[in-house]
Amino acid sequence: MTIILGLGIVLALLAIGIPIYIVLMGVSSVLLLSEGRTLAGLGQHVLDHLNSPVLISVPFFILAAVLMRGGGLAKVLFDASLSWIGWLPGGLAISGVVATAIFAAITGSSAATTMAMGTLLVPLMIERGYKPTFAMGLTAAAGTLGILIPPSLPMILIGLIAEESIPRLFLGGVIPGLMQASLFALYILVIAKRVGGGSERLEEGQSMLRTNLRAIPAFMIPVVVLGGIYGGFVTLTEAAVLGALIALIGVLFFYRTAKLREIPAMLTEAIDRTSVIILIIMGATLVSAWIIKSGVPQELARNIVESDLKPWQFLLIMNVCLLILGMFLEGVAIILIVLPVVSVVVREMGIDMTHFAVVMVINIELALLSPPIGLNMFVMSNVTGRPVGEVLRGTIPFFLIMLVLLMLVTFIPAISTWLPNMVLG
Repeated sequence: MTIILGLGIVLALLAIGIPIYIVLMGVSSVLLLSEGRTLAGLGQHVLDHLNSPVLISVPFFILAAVLMRGGGLAKVLFDASLSWIGWLPGGLAISGVVATAIFAAITGSSAATTMAMGTLLVPLMIERGYKPTFAMGLTAAAGTLGILIPPSLPMILIGLIAEESIPRLFLGGVIPGLMQASLFALYILVIAKRVGGGSERLEEGQSMLRTNLRAIPAFMIPVVVLGGIYGGFVTLTEAAVLGALIALIGVLFFYRTAKLREIPAMLTEAIDRTSVIILIIMGATLVSAWIIKSGVPQELARNIVESDLKPWQFLLIMNVCLLILGMFLEGVAIILIVLPVVSVVVREMGIDMTHFAVVMVINIELALLSPPIGLNMFVMSNVTGRPVGEVLRGTIPFFLIMLVLLMLVTFIPAISTWLPNMVLG
């Protein structure tokens, strides 16, 4: 009864707009103190969980994202993609999806990806004759790749809470992320003429060579980060530092799209965003402690196992619950509220945590496009100055495509587990 009351208070406070880290730390601290824990004990619990080398990587991944967006590297990636596939029907839009997928592999943030690509891609697509609703819907939906293709900040959070290997979770998102981008591209090919999309002029010879040579430093960031991690050359934290360093050198000295005097402002933005994430993680550790102490996860696992519920049935129920929650909560809140409760159940039922993490992240992607909260829709509306309703209409076909992807990943676990198993065993 206590946990139902506690979760109800959390949801109510979030619904009226109180910051998530205040809600999580406040409610969980009060409940733990009422059950006999001391302030010193709570502080020590938080410090123990913050003493993680994984957390050191977070500010550097965020810094790389800020530098990429502020330094205008989205255009470099887009120009390179356009030089290769612009000749296809709807080539401009498909190039945008490809560039967004690569940008997502660098930033790990859906909002940053949507903002950067929306500023660049939407005006260009409208200028070339694409319907505005399609241009906005595509870019908002493609921006969700920022949390599925590694490195992914939600995957880091899931790994910390569920005590799962983060490199393994990163690999789990690769094939589903590529499938999402491919399904979007296929859809664009089919409906290109109906939305005003034609073929672009194919670059030739030296022009194409210059465009792609210019993009090499930008392409090097995901290569160094992911190649370094899975090649065993660097740790997760070292890879994050290298990614941020390459981004800094690229925008300052190679592309010269940022000036030295602009770097302090970018560092400040990265610090602000990192601080919020650390505060959220602090709250998450207390919420997890409270939920585990309540015994609810263990009791829930026992009841589900005794009810003879099949893993696919459990995942289907979770999809429905997560889709409903996604209409009212943002992704971090969903992870922090749901995962501590169900992680024990997931393991008891023999479901691979990587599989469940990818299912959860795709649901969070859908939440980014779900009214009334859908963050990506509001980011796109803010970037373009157009009503949220127009963005929503444009996202509907891509939302349905992502639902198809969710069902495929839910019922075919190998889509998310084959690559991690092959690389890491």
